[in-house]
Amino acid sequence: MLRYALLVLMVVAPMAASSAQDAAKIELRGNVVTAASLTMESLSKLPRVEEEIAFQTSKGEEKGRYAGVMLWDLLQENGLKKLEGHKILEHDFAVTGRDGYKILFSLGEIAPDFGNTQILLAYERDGKSLLPADGFRVVVPGDQRGARAVKDVVGIDVQ
Repeated sequence: MLRYALLVLMVVAPMAASSAQDAAKIELRGNVVTAASLTMESLSKLPRVEEEIAFQTSKGEEKGRYAGVMLWDLLQENGLKKLEGHKILEHDFAVTGRDGYKILFSLGEIAPDFGNTQILLAYERDGKSLLPADGFRVVVPGDQRGARAVKDVVGIDVQ
């Protein structure tokens, strides 16, 4: 009986972790992108990027090597409309965490022709998956403070 119970755990536990990871998703919405439910599977089709990130928090310095996808690449992959000239500077996107924490960014801030800030939607930290426990995380290399690092991202609204 014990062998049977252990065998069931060996089969079911990895499946449960996998389905929990698959369940993590981000709703992408807006009037200049194609709406989508982003999952680890869809993000894994985009170029993987790793960045060393360090910033101050109220609890001290936080450091880590984050891996994920660039938000610019993600938006391009999901039908970001071609905005001529300076029109891109008229648009923004909000990143929302599960707890309701929301940060607003300009599209011009991440556009290669303007700010070219390499904002990362991370799914790993220091070689370990952030999913499902911490969810996807937005991190901004170069920020001195961590206020724009949104944990457990559930929504990206592009307007």
